[in-house]
Amino acid sequence: MSDDAEILRLQTISKIFDGYVMLILVGIGTVGNLLNIFVFIRLKMLRQMPTSIFMITSFIGSLTLFWSSRFPRCILNITGIDLLVGSIFYCKVRWLLGRWSLNMPFTCICLASIDRFLNTSRNVRYHHFFTLKRAYIIVIIFSLAYLIIFIPDAIYYSGYSCTALAKDRAIYKDFVAYFNLIATNILSMIILGIFSLLTWYNLCYGTSVGRNRLQQQVNRMMMVEFAMAFIATLPNFIYNIYAQATQSTVKSQLRLTQESLWSTVSATINFTIHIGTFYVYMVVSPAYRRNVRTALWLEKQNHVMPHKTQLRTVTTGQTIVKTSARFCS
Repeated sequence: MSDDAEILRLQTISKIFDGYVMLILVGIGTVGNLLNIFVFIRLKMLRQMPTSIFMITSFIGSLTLFWSSRFPRCILNITGIDLLVGSIFYCKVRWLLGRWSLNMPFTCICLASIDRFLNTSRNVRYHHFFTLKRAYIIVIIFSLAYLIIFIPDAIYYSGYSCTALAKDRAIYKDFVAYFNLIATNILSMIILGIFSLLTWYNLCYGTSVGRNRLQQQVNRMMMVEFAMAFIATLPNFIYNIYAQATQSTVKSQLRLTQESLWSTVSATINFTIHIGTFYVYMVVSPAYRRNVRTALWLEKQNHVMPHKTQLRTVTTGQTIVKTSARFCS
């Protein structure tokens, strides 16, 4: 097989992933994230938890990513029609909110991992470090920071063709590449990995102040999501490091096409963190399945919400329970 034929074959596979596969995932993810938002807002016991503020923001960020960035790209690969051309407003939204939504969901997952670590700590004072007010403030600060950081792209990309001059954007392009590598990939994965392990240690080997079963179910849901996010991000993380390390290397057209396919497939795998949360919650948490039925059928919440766990009092006056062994199995 000649190089030209191989290049054409790889480009076709890449377009299938970036077009049809992604479009299906956008549809599945939209349904899942809308249901997550509805359930987390509808049920009082969920919306009163600081973790829920981070997760709802993550769901909103994922929806924004779907429709501001991924959907027009899917249409472009399937039909050849660029939805950004001819619409200055959509062009600005894509490059501003598209960048924001690429970073904000994973940031919120990292914040949720920190909250779960504090919530499972032996020290009762740590349980109340994240209040609803603080969670709102933190989310607003990160949102504004990302919007400010990515405003230049909304300025550079302009006109009815929604293009940017390479010479005008050269410095900022390098900044974005390193920002995505360091902040979005390396730093986020380190934070998520460390606090997920610390939470797992608290659940398996520590003692924690008695929490109701809803908290235990949320811990289980979050731990599975943290693991999924870490694994799904890893291929894209490796590719980004490789791309930065070899950016000065002279490459053949075939190698560039192979790397483009690698980038597309790893991005598709990474995309599952924006799609799969609702379905993961449904699989791992019987309580969440009941809560979904409660929200959808508008039943009374106390019919399905978990009861408080029984507590035992020790001589110190603190109430503690041993963590269930199912978190360690």
